[in-house]
Amino acid sequence: MEGSMKSLSLICLFSMIGCSNYRHPSSLGTTKYAEDSIAAGSVKAGAVKSAESQDVCFDINIVMKNVDQNLASPSNWTIAWVDRQNQYHLLNLNQRDPASVPKGGRQAAQYGEYQEWSNTFHTCASKALMHDVKSLVLTPKTLPYQFGDGLHLNWQ
Repeated sequence: MEGSMKSLSLICLFSMIGCSNYRHPSSLGTTKYAEDSIAAGSVKAGAVKSAESQDVCFDINIVMKNVDQNLASPSNWTIAWVDRQNQYHLLNLNQRDPASVPKGGRQAAQYGEYQEWSNTFHTCASKALMHDVKSLVLTPKTLPYQFGDGLHLNWQ
């Protein structure tokens, strides 16, 4: 009987230790994903929106076909988040730390070769709330394709 009580005590102890490491989902930063493309799919972007401290942050991935490498650089993009009242808020667009140059180059396909470049960026909307960020708009400054008003990554 004494041995089974020790076993039960150990099980309870390990259960409490395991539960102390558990964080309720509401205490974690929630994340959401959105994507869009323009120029008949030649330019694609996807972004993860997440809550971090007092900010809403975005991890953005851009993939571009048949363009020069520099067009996938942050200097070629303007970015803004859109709130529930359809107001635009400009953001600074930074490369990942450490900074990375666009990756890619010549790709082979059954119909021939083409250039494909990708890059990732990170930016945050200071003191924004997750539910207030309706969408993200990425607009290229230069692009050899016809396009409307950029990429719209919608979460609502």
